[in-house]
Amino acid sequence: MKPPSAEFPTKWFVVAAVLAVLIFAALTLKILLVPLVAASFVTYLFDPAIVILQRRGMERGAAFALLLGITVLSFIVLLAAAPSWLHSESLNANTQNFSDRLQTQLGEMEKSMASRAPMLQSFHLASEVNKAATEIGARVFAALPELITSFTLNLLLVPFIAYFMVRDGKRLRRRIVSLVPNRYFEMTLIMLHRIDQQIGGYLRGRLIECMLVAATQMVAMGIALAFVPQPNIFLISVICGATNLIPYVGPVMGAGFGALLYLGAYGLPMSSVYGLFIAAFTAHLVDNVAIAPVVLSHNVDLHPLTVALVLVMGGELLGILGLLIAIPVAASLKVIGQELYNNYQLQARLVD
Repeated sequence: MKPPSAEFPTKWFVVAAVLAVLIFAALTLKILLVPLVAASFVTYLFDPAIVILQRRGMERGAAFALLLGITVLSFIVLLAAAPSWLHSESLNANTQNFSDRLQTQLGEMEKSMASRAPMLQSFHLASEVNKAATEIGARVFAALPELITSFTLNLLLVPFIAYFMVRDGKRLRRRIVSLVPNRYFEMTLIMLHRIDQQIGGYLRGRLIECMLVAATQMVAMGIALAFVPQPNIFLISVICGATNLIPYVGPVMGAGFGALLYLGAYGLPMSSVYGLFIAAFTAHLVDNVAIAPVVLSHNVDLHPLTVALVLVMGGELLGILGLLIAIPVAASLKVIGQELYNNYQLQARLVD
């Protein structure tokens, strides 16, 4: 038997090599990474309900199909009801004058800024925003066919991949574990169990967090409604809750969308936008102080500095997708490192 001091670096080298290959494959095959991540997300979210249905005699595949059908029907009902919400706010008529209204609002904002701070007179806010919007619009229009194709493909692939993940996931895991040498069998089982718990708990916790953030945003905007106009509270709150899935950047994206909607589509004064920002800031503050610590505290044990660094790395490598998966990947790597180190210490004590 080799001494642990010789085995430990070898194991680290093997693990590092495998991780390097996986990361390289993920960066090379980004087109496959999106549906795989989305399917994994769906699988983890549905898993608790699937386990309950499985205990009542239903097969995992059939349970997933039932839950997926309920989810699709719910979205269809929401989409069918959405036009009435939008029509009640006269959004369709106002959207036609979006650009003109936005330019008018930005021009008024520019005059107000120049009167209060003369040094800002040389900064043409309206023209700069119009230039940026034109460039972004041109890029989006050029990429629109590719985006539609990619979205349609992912919409078909995600349920298909998730179905086989749910049906054959445990069987595949047992097959992988059976290939592990006996001396590392227990360590591998513990490692996979901890990774599964952390990722599943984190994703389900994030979903609960987003729902609570949307509810908090709705309450805050309802309070702001007493002072300034706040139309379409439900839609904007849902969008703010959904974008909260993206760490740090998400709340800004949700509030920014609401601001553009208020300025361009509804032609509301800046006081309404200020009310929206105050409501979004309040929801974000409540999330950081009360919601996230309670919902996520037991799921991912990562230092805040580590979280910030892995988010920057994920964003640089994979954009928004990298921001979404950075924390689960970092938590999984931490579990792997901890289990390897614990196993090394155990073997060292046995040798002594």
